[in-house]
Amino acid sequence: MNYQLKDLFLKGGGFMWPILILSIISVIVILERVVFYIINRYRVGAAIAQLRNQTAPNHSSNPLLKVAAAFMEDVPQGEEHCLNVSEREASRLIASHERGLRILALIAAISPLIGLLGTVWGMVIAFSEIAALGDKVSPADFADGIWTGLLTTVAGLLVAIPAMSMAKIFEARVDRLVHDLNEVTSHLREWYFTRTTES
Repeated sequence: MNYQLKDLFLKGGGFMWPILILSIISVIVILERVVFYIINRYRVGAAIAQLRNQTAPNHSSNPLLKVAAAFMEDVPQGEEHCLNVSEREASRLIASHERGLRILALIAAISPLIGLLGTVWGMVIAFSEIAALGDKVSPADFADGIWTGLLTTVAGLLVAIPAMSMAKIFEARVDRLVHDLNEVTSHLREWYFTRTTES
């Protein structure tokens, strides 16, 4: 049998619609995050080299330089104040980088459950047909309901796997940002305060 994607979707029944909606949301979030990370990409080595010359542009899209600018602007206020300011700026940037990841994780979690629910519902329909037919039942009479139900599980997994994969990739990107922010702050603290204290 040759089925078009539309035919398979309609064959899956009403449970396919929430899965479709979740897939659309997932695609939108993934595309938005990819564009966001491309715009806010950076190289930690280049950022540290620039900061070593004590220059941090205020309008840079580089998150490392944004935190560094917040730190360097308040150096006269003292080390503790600089650390507090840079920590607040880092928290804001990390939150912006994490936006949408919980949505992807949620979609990855509930899509298979909706698919499983559709499968169970298909089994219920299949066995209700068996009960109605009594002794005249044949495999063909209930196979259609089971096949319909299994389609929702397949659809749910097709949505969940990319959503979970991209969520993990984005989480790794955020973890790297946190590490790099700590590294930059450590360098700034050493350059502006540790050496001053020692001298």
